[in-house]
Amino acid sequence: MVPRDADPAALNGPLDERLRNVADNLQLIADLGYGDVALAVPTEGVLRVVADARPATAVSAIGASRVGKALSETDEREAYEALRGGSPSCGTRRRTARGIVFATAAYPVLSDGAVQGVIVRNLAQQVTESPGAMEVAFMGLAERVIRLLCERAVLDVDSGKPFSTVRRAGDGVIEIAADGTVAYASPNAVNIMRLAGFEGALVGSPATELPGGATAVSPVVHARGARAVTLEVGGRTLKYRAIGFDPGALVLVEDITDVRRREQEIRVKEATIREVHHRVKNNLQTIASLLRIQARRSRSDEAKRALMEAVDRVASMAVVHEMLAAATEEAVDFTAVAHTVVDMVLKGMATDGRVQARVEGETGLVPAATATSLALVLAELAHNAVEHGIGAGAGTVEVALRRLQDALVMSVRDSGVGLPDGFDVRTAAHLGLAIVRTVVEEDLRGTLAFSGGRGTTVTVRVPLETRDGEG
Repeated sequence: MVPRDADPAALNGPLDERLRNVADNLQLIADLGYGDVALAVPTEGVLRVVADARPATAVSAIGASRVGKALSETDEREAYEALRGGSPSCGTRRRTARGIVFATAAYPVLSDGAVQGVIVRNLAQQVTESPGAMEVAFMGLAERVIRLLCERAVLDVDSGKPFSTVRRAGDGVIEIAADGTVAYASPNAVNIMRLAGFEGALVGSPATELPGGATAVSPVVHARGARAVTLEVGGRTLKYRAIGFDPGALVLVEDITDVRRREQEIRVKEATIREVHHRVKNNLQTIASLLRIQARRSRSDEAKRALMEAVDRVASMAVVHEMLAAATEEAVDFTAVAHTVVDMVLKGMATDGRVQARVEGETGLVPAATATSLALVLAELAHNAVEHGIGAGAGTVEVALRRLQDALVMSVRDSGVGLPDGFDVRTAAHLGLAIVRTVVEEDLRGTLAFSGGRGTTVTVRVPLETRDGEG
């Protein structure tokens, strides 16, 4: 986890793994300790800030990020004292910024006895003058986290990898004492434990008696490490993050029962929707099969041709539902749909290789309803391009796709004879063109344009933002 403000260039490389671990936990320190905090490293004789964080829980003396800025020795003498002396410098002098009176403390980050960086922490006077029990406990825990980070990296006791976390809204905060009992529990923590089935006084109880405490907390009480686990306890889902001080520990616990329940409901809905698309696809394919059977039994060439055109229309819609059945959202990549639909039309018309087709461009994800209608339009236009544009000869059909900021443009061009004189799509008697015009103009609220010359080009433009509500 990266702090709210950080300089990645200053934290790269194996030598800076310790500093990165410190930087990743600055937001926890800021929120837990009610004060802004920064990590500065010595560079060419000065301390330069590489990461900082400001609390969401209190006013901050430093209103803007100082990442990349050098600290003035005159203003930040505690930081330079910690750098040169190798021990914490907790200043008592008061300074004022943004109308806030505050004091500064600085802590050296040590690596093999050398100072690698300095944690600078500012606390507003209004926080330190009359703190309540919760503020005292939280600030004490923040101090312990700082001192732990200054001595060594905080590692996950299971994986051995650097550990970082932050406070989240609704977190319960628990302090575990050296003897493994609860020394402090915030009101949120008490409520969470009660909901998970804990009875009696929380303070003074062994950590092992907390719901899930034996698994989530006990392993870090006597270890300088951390652990994050999610457990099902007492009908609740609890997410624990614990940092051990050897002895003692800071425990953050979050009740994510409702979140997990909502996630499960969403997964069930998604599975249901995919199953619906799968069944719609199967039904459309069944209809297409019935139409093919009817076409083969028809004695009229005109009826047979009309039925096969209907097969293409139904099958083009089935393509979209087939893709939606495998998708994780109600949208599909229309580029893939276009390739499938064009191939399907050519195979259905038995062109025997005399007509070549090419699909170019990218559309990205397109809402399901839009994609279904466009697939029908493309099937009609590709069919018309082969049957009426190219006819019995050889030629090519080119489909060009383009995604604009607020629209999708699709053009279908054939190398055939071109449009007849006086052509008007509104008066054309062909059923396929009537379907195309109705779908584009009335369903998709788009535009349809025909151009002649060498072959015929039909351009469809569909507004996407008005379709999917993203405008």
